[in-house]
Amino acid sequence: MSTLINKFFAKKSDKIGIIMYNKDQIISKTFKEMYEIAETLFGEFEKILINCYHKCIGLMMEKNIYLPSIILSNVFNITSSDIIFWGTPLSFDPSLIEMLMGLLNGATIAMVAHHIYINPEVLFDILFNTTHITVLQMVPSVFLRWNDMVIEKIFSNTKLRILALGGEVFPKRVLEFKRQDSLRLFNLYGVTELSCWATVHEITDETVGDDVPIGTCLDDTIIKVYDENNLEINNGLGEAIIGSQSRKCYINNELTKTDVPNFRKTGDIILIKNGNFFYKGRKDKVVKRFGHKIGLAEIEETIFTHCSLVSKCIWSNKYNKILTFVLLKEMQSKHTRDRILEKIRNKLLHILSEASFPDYFDLLQNFPLTPHGKVDENKLENFYAMSLDNLEYDVHKIFKDLWCKYLGLDTKHLNFLKNHSFFELGGKSITAIQLIQEFKDLTNAEYVDDLTEALLHDTFSNCEEIVKRFGRRNILKRTMDDDSEREKIKQLKKEISQVTVLWKYNLKACVDATPLIFKDNNNDVRIAVGSFCNLFAVLDESGKELFKEVLSGSIGSTPTVSPCRTYLYIGCFDGTLHCINFEDKQIVWQFKTKDKIQSTPVFCNDGTSIIVGSYDKHVYNLCVENGSIIWKTGVDGCVCSNILIDNDCVFATTTFGSCYCLSECKGYVKWKFTCDSPIFGTPCLLSKYQQILVPSVLGVIFCLSSGNGDLIWKFEINSNLFSSLVCFQNTVVFGCHDKNIYILEVCGDTYKSVKSFSTDSKISSTPLIYHNNDVTVVVGISNKGTIYFIDFETLVLLKKGSLPEEVFSSPVQYQNNIYVGCRDNNLYCLTF
Repeated sequence: MSTLINKFFAKKSDKIGIIMYNKDQIISKTFKEMYEIAETLFGEFEKILINCYHKCIGLMMEKNIYLPSIILSNVFNITSSDIIFWGTPLSFDPSLIEMLMGLLNGATIAMVAHHIYINPEVLFDILFNTTHITVLQMVPSVFLRWNDMVIEKIFSNTKLRILALGGEVFPKRVLEFKRQDSLRLFNLYGVTELSCWATVHEITDETVGDDVPIGTCLDDTIIKVYDENNLEINNGLGEAIIGSQSRKCYINNELTKTDVPNFRKTGDIILIKNGNFFYKGRKDKVVKRFGHKIGLAEIEETIFTHCSLVSKCIWSNKYNKILTFVLLKEMQSKHTRDRILEKIRNKLLHILSEASFPDYFDLLQNFPLTPHGKVDENKLENFYAMSLDNLEYDVHKIFKDLWCKYLGLDTKHLNFLKNHSFFELGGKSITAIQLIQEFKDLTNAEYVDDLTEALLHDTFSNCEEIVKRFGRRNILKRTMDDDSEREKIKQLKKEISQVTVLWKYNLKACVDATPLIFKDNNNDVRIAVGSFCNLFAVLDESGKELFKEVLSGSIGSTPTVSPCRTYLYIGCFDGTLHCINFEDKQIVWQFKTKDKIQSTPVFCNDGTSIIVGSYDKHVYNLCVENGSIIWKTGVDGCVCSNILIDNDCVFATTTFGSCYCLSECKGYVKWKFTCDSPIFGTPCLLSKYQQILVPSVLGVIFCLSSGNGDLIWKFEINSNLFSSLVCFQNTVVFGCHDKNIYILEVCGDTYKSVKSFSTDSKISSTPLIYHNNDVTVVVGISNKGTIYFIDFETLVLLKKGSLPEEVFSSPVQYQNNIYVGCRDNNLYCLTF
């Protein structure tokens, strides 16, 4: 520790005292000002030097006054057995508290490199699985980069005993998580100009209310609140002013003041209620609009109260607008994002006043952060600027902004992180594809295949070189043109529709899941399907509702029916697998994984257990009677495609690009094959040849030996492939993002030929093949919702129809009826 400090602060100065710890004593030594060091690291930021004497933060007692590091050490009960995460940047004064608490108490301090700090998944693994920290001080925006699953684990299954959040309004969402008795939760408040924290409040079950107070003042700290008329108040809303007789800091070249005590305006709005102080946000978060005072923090609180979503509202002086950004960890397609934003707008229209209604909404997976871990409002304004369609924009800047947007980074950090890949910095396969798609949308570019491959494998620096070759492009105005184009498409769909809708059933949200058609114990046809609003329903052949249940999470997978035809098994995006007795209308058991379930459960060959894959990077084999684990096997990525079982082999694919063959009985890995891109579609088995065909998202189909995983051949398409593969006779049928439906003829050690049928848009769903009047029909549905009935032999279009909105559900068939979900919230039963 002393070696590290000496390395950075070798020169002496009379202005700052830094504490170093050795075995026998605590000594005070002077070094060059810390905050000048921070200027070197972040030279483009505003340079402010805070002259902070050691007595402000805590070398020892000053005239019977306990200073912050000593007080917090006592409050947190820090001992030599603690492991403290020193993650706050040195340019942010709480870093001194972390350091000094460790030095004063002989505790261990854990530090990580910056590229690890900004990668939530890796940071969690290092802090809680490797170093096993016990004390964590963090800005709320940094803490909330972890998703709900991770926060739940931190609160219930780690050695963490102190979590202290400060620097922003305390996030109420944290209080929704159940935490183990050994974990203590604190709210900290203070300002740099008065040397870090000024108050501390411990949150217990008894103290939890509508708001979290900032707590009691530390020794020799005074807080006063003044209203707009500069009168001190003891009830109501006003600006906080903090003072102290001993804790005096000086800004830049400010002269030493003799006033005792020394007071500083904080710019913070404090509410005094029933003797408690509540932090309500920054004074500059209150703006004048249409003659009304608008509290941006109040808008954020309203969105959380009524939508259960964390948001950030900013006022843009440049555009004279209120811009609102909503945090949504599970990013969806553009259409789904638009629907979510529309629902948020509609709800807020009835709650917010006209003057406070935001001009702009957007969804973000992570908020961009400043080096201090607070939300970077300048970057948010840049996101809005990037969304405007009337600007000529440099594609290089667009790519940099999108890279940072999807990773929650600041562009100022890219020079330090240019030799790291998208995945090393916390990116996911899905967000990589979303980044590429948004890049295409913003630049009108259709030539980014090289960039797609680089993003999945290379560093930012290599991706940047590819983007630079694109030059400059005009972002096209799409408003009126798109409207007229949509009208043309709607009219065209009306003219060509040859398909009849027998009935439709409203599931209240997008239906991307593929429905299940099965027969119950009375041999009656039943249809089971779920939607994004957690609604799961079982219908009869006429569309009549027989069973409806709101489950624990969104539903994007197909259910499975038990051999006895009584139980349905369905996974949800909250990671729960439900076993439902649909005859008794009861949930029999639930099994919780640690991330979402999108794959369809499948029964083992003997029917006594069921296997399902999860985004938590595991494959589970569960007892069908009670959901207990028979075995579980870890894999290298998320499992989102369906599991296949054949001859004591369980085949599972991952978003890391691997195909696993597991033992059905024991779950151990028999073999593993890894390709060069994620796998989203379900493979298919060619049992005749003892082969398995695996589709990768970059458009390569790998033919592997199902016995040992050896590569036999591969077939390449120059486009993205999300469709699953369907085996029919000696062919494989699938849809592709190049707008084609492919029929690939295979024969043992190679493929013979390929033919294709062109559609009107990308295809993500899986085609259906069935017989109708001695004709083999291929049914394919484009993402736009156009349905194609194609002669399998001749590829002649037999009939064509359309649905009102986009379709990502795959069609299924019973007799002459086709069942498919749509993003207009309905399940459709079609005939022709």
